[in-house]
Amino acid sequence: MITEHGMTPAGETLVSPVLYIRQYTDALLPARARLNQGLAVKQQCRALANVALQRACANPSVRLNHTRYGQPFGDQGQEKPAQPVSTSHSQNWYAVATAPAPLGIDIQVYRRFSVSNQQRLFDHNAVSADTITQTAQWSLCEAYLKSHGRGLPFDLRTIRIQQHASLGATSCGRITSKNNTLTPASYWLWQTLYFCCAVCIAGHQEIVPTLSIHTMENNHDTHCI
Repeated sequence: MITEHGMTPAGETLVSPVLYIRQYTDALLPARARLNQGLAVKQQCRALANVALQRACANPSVRLNHTRYGQPFGDQGQEKPAQPVSTSHSQNWYAVATAPAPLGIDIQVYRRFSVSNQQRLFDHNAVSADTITQTAQWSLCEAYLKSHGRGLPFDLRTIRIQQHASLGATSCGRITSKNNTLTPASYWLWQTLYFCCAVCIAGHQEIVPTLSIHTMENNHDTHCI
């Protein structure tokens, strides 16, 4: 259940991105063909992005496109404004988010980081953290970079995460970067048993998303706030 994080602080606005999370599963896929799963997930993610954009714009002609730097956007053509969108995938999970403002989404299946990667990616406080915490921090950093149209390489150790509230499996807060290399952003994080999913939007908006999730066990969409 996705719930509000509480009252919106005075002087701040509320933004409600729409999140779509899907699981790709093909029980008939031969073991030797599972190497192709990554490509299939990317294709499904792109298809989902087009559906999300059509819903967000109420325009069946809108299509997923990318800037010269690789940042995705909804191309409505005919000099109409671009629709902000972000995509992500990890193993057989993929996610798409749309919002009225530029945003970034990142989904990560929990994974271990090597000692060398921990030292390269995390500050000293996170190096000793558990796998779930490290994966969540990685996801937040990725979403933060995407919300600014940036990607790796970037020194993730310069990114600061400040949690403001936590309720069950969700939390929210602010993200900043050292010397204001990137402007501050708000974040929302959801941690499940299998993966974590982070959304970032630059500015001081409180993020309260609408979530649509689909798995093989749950063969329909659910929308929660």
